[in-house]
Amino acid sequence: MSVQEMPRPTVLLDEQLFGLDEYLRDLGWPTTKVTPGITDDEVVNLAKDNKYIVVSLDKKLLSRCRVMGIPSVDLGLEVQAKIVHESLSRIITSQVRP
Repeated sequence: MSVQEMPRPTVLLDEQLFGLDEYLRDLGWPTTKVTPGITDDEVVNLAKDNKYIVVSLDKKLLSRCRVMGIPSVDLGLEVQAKIVHESLSRIITSQVRP
């Protein structure tokens, strides 16, 4: 069974990342969003009870997910900085002519 054929778990988007919802769905990922103002305790319980994968910028929430064995994706500033750096490097490299 290929990765595309495997059933995909639902992605739980933290408040700061609601804009990713449509993009992830376009790529075949089922998504849901936290209720604005929900506590980290509620997010952890929601993810654990429903077997969601948490996507967040919140380091403390992500750490709690790891402790509880809840799969999570960190999109914090370090990750964003690395993506920007790699993109900028590709731009510069493509502009260099032999």
